[in-house]
Amino acid sequence: SNVVKNILVLLISLVLVLGICEITLRVYNPLGFRIKGDKIILPVNKKEIIYHEGSGKLDRVVVHRRNSLGFRGPEPPGNFSDWLTIVTVGGSTTECYDLAEDKTWPHKLEEKLRPGFKNVWVNNAGFCGYSTFGNIILVKDFLVKLNPNVLIFLVGINDLGVGEAREYDTRLKTLNFRSLERMLASLANYSELAAAALNIYRYYFPKSVMAVAAREMGEIDLKSYSTLAITPEQKQAIKQLHREKYVPLFGERIQELIALSRGHGMEPVFLTQPVLYGPGVDDLTGINLAALRVSGDMNGDVGWEVLELYNDVVRQRGREAGVLVIDLAREMPKNSAYYYDLMHYTNAGAALVADIVAARLTPFLAQKFPAYYQGPARLAPAIP
Repeated sequence: SNVVKNILVLLISLVLVLGICEITLRVYNPLGFRIKGDKIILPVNKKEIIYHEGSGKLDRVVVHRRNSLGFRGPEPPGNFSDWLTIVTVGGSTTECYDLAEDKTWPHKLEEKLRPGFKNVWVNNAGFCGYSTFGNIILVKDFLVKLNPNVLIFLVGINDLGVGEAREYDTRLKTLNFRSLERMLASLANYSELAAAALNIYRYYFPKSVMAVAAREMGEIDLKSYSTLAITPEQKQAIKQLHREKYVPLFGERIQELIALSRGHGMEPVFLTQPVLYGPGVDDLTGINLAALRVSGDMNGDVGWEVLELYNDVVRQRGREAGVLVIDLAREMPKNSAYYYDLMHYTNAGAALVADIVAARLTPFLAQKFPAYYQGPARLAPAIP
């Protein structure tokens, strides 16, 4: 019948269109996604120009570059094993997406370390939205092969409320039809079109508690934020949920990162996660940072205490394993001069992060890698 013929024509046309899209994306993918299904695809040799119109805290034009490794920073030296090599790992607060190459905190860290160490090389392997699940894959798939001396992890914010592997943080090899996202995740291992659809889906339906804030980067005005009152009972319930359901699993992932790094001869260093919200008043605006609404059910006070549950895990696991933990969360001032939103740094903020990290990292590196150290003879010990 004509109806059957029309349906067949429609189906054949759809298959042809999808086939053309698939072939096109395999030849050239203009979307620039960093995740293909459940596997990380690094954006090697990529250049982006970012415009910040009307911004008072960010440079108006920023050139964002990726080197041949897919990281931010200088190309790896040819005689790699002769250098003191450091890679920073984390999410957007490590990547510093909206900052110029020479103003990110990993770049500033290299500048701070260079006078005291010969042949020091630092690269920035931070990627917006990555949780510790993604960090584990990044270490296994790329950093183990590169094998730098030190891995610096800044983790926590993207793990809030994440108790099981999100599909793009793991490798799902079999087809899974339990949900649209899981189906796309499994198909994306084989199809560029499915990978593109999956990333678009995750962009508009993020799972992480703070994923929307991380996605919608751009300068914010604290005065435009609403406030949120939370009762002591609500606060306790929120903290209890994270403490029981999510924090223990986060601790296991931290332990895995430590074991994975050391098992391949890379020394892990952890930074606790700082944010602008929490107790106190912002010096720049006079805004009460505890009262700000930072998510659907948390104000700054509760959000900070929840984040500190995760930071405490990093501190504890670090002590137990003898790993250097730099307590950036407590050392970084809660001042909006250093942040352009609730968690991402301004140029001044990134420079301050580098100052804090360098001060704690220098004595540790001098003791751990004395062959590269050329600084003062007397040096205060690193504070674990």
